[in-house]
Formats: sequence, structure tokens, C-alpha cells
Amino acid sequence: MAFGEELNERSATAKQRALRVVARTVLKELRRSGYSRAEMVTFTTELLDLVSAEMRTDDGETS
Repeated sequence: MAFGEELNERSATAKQRALRVVARTVLKELRRSGYSRAEMVTFTTELLDLVSAEMRTDDGETS
């Protein structure tokens, strides 16, 4: 494995960890703010819809 590949793999792992921390933090804040499980699922669904729309736009499709 070349040094650059190893660095990229470490970066990917670090990014995955960072994303997990962000997700846990958002969940913790939603709980702390009194949101119900159903509302947290709604939030997650909305977030996935936004990500999906962004990906469609990036792929050249219209939303």
C-alpha cells in the first residue's frame, strides 16, 4: 500500500468517526430539547430527503 492510499484510508476513517460524533450529538440535542422518537424519525427522514435531493442535483437531475 502506498503512503497516499494509507493516508486516504485514515482520512476516510477519521471522517466516519467525525460523522458518527455529529450524529450522536444531534440525537443527544434532540432528546435534550424534548423531541419524541417520532419527531426524531421525522427529522431523520427530512435529512435523508435533503441528501437525496442534493445527490440528484449533483447527478444532473432536476428535483
